[in-house]
Amino acid sequence: MKSKKTINLILCAFFCVGTMLSQSKSYGKIPYTKAVNISGKQRMLSQKMAKSYLLLTKGISDDEIKRELNSSKFIFSKQLEILSANAETSAIKLYIKNVEKLWYKFKKLIDTPPSRKNSAQIMELNSRLLNTCDELVKNIEAKANYDSRFFDNDNKELVKIINMSGKQRMLSQRLCLYYTALSLFPDKKSEYVKELSDIFNEFDDVIGYLLINGYNTTSSEEELGAVMELWEKFQSDKNNFLTGKHELEDVFYSTNDLTTRFNKITGIYEVVAKNY
Repeated sequence: MKSKKTINLILCAFFCVGTMLSQSKSYGKIPYTKAVNISGKQRMLSQKMAKSYLLLTKGISDDEIKRELNSSKFIFSKQLEILSANAETSAIKLYIKNVEKLWYKFKKLIDTPPSRKNSAQIMELNSRLLNTCDELVKNIEAKANYDSRFFDNDNKELVKIINMSGKQRMLSQRLCLYYTALSLFPDKKSEYVKELSDIFNEFDDVIGYLLINGYNTTSSEEELGAVMELWEKFQSDKNNFLTGKHELEDVFYSTNDLTTRFNKITGIYEVVAKNY
């Protein structure tokens, strides 16, 4: 007859295995791949709102820019609610609280009539909001790797690729934000040129990585081809871009197009992940 100690050990083992097998492979009620995509999109929206406000401060009172700012505010708030409602760990809840605190300050600024003073404050605050959003994405991605440890490496790699592709949306908007800031704040030109150069190089490097990854479909390759065609005009004239010699309107429309393309690409990778 088995000893009481042996029986307890067996029961404990069964309990542990059961707990591990029942571990969530989702972020609350949504898949981790969706959570990474949504939280990643928050990074892009933080830069899009800042960019739109600066463009309005520049006197470009285009209805499209006003709509962009208003819709981005609504989407950011709604997605933050979704992420908060589905958060299950105290660590991720804390990261969401950090985003909420900065979002409250940021929203107060972008809700005011466009001004150079407020634009300067937005330039100081936007990177802090971006960083807290990025920390949230990384922790959701890390939690996905932990909770989904019964997944194979393909799924973990796809979560990483979804994050990288999603980040390109943010970098597209950040390019236009700092390009606009060059002309709005000439006294900070050297600082902003350096930042713009760093953004440019990171964006360029990731395009190459995504192009050769093993999870591309015909659709993602077509979109990446369109991205490379759009990017070529800036890549081949990098020095003039970094010194603000391109038409601001062209940069605005081109970076929005790049954002749209990478949004599609990220969605394609998300679908691919579901099939693994």
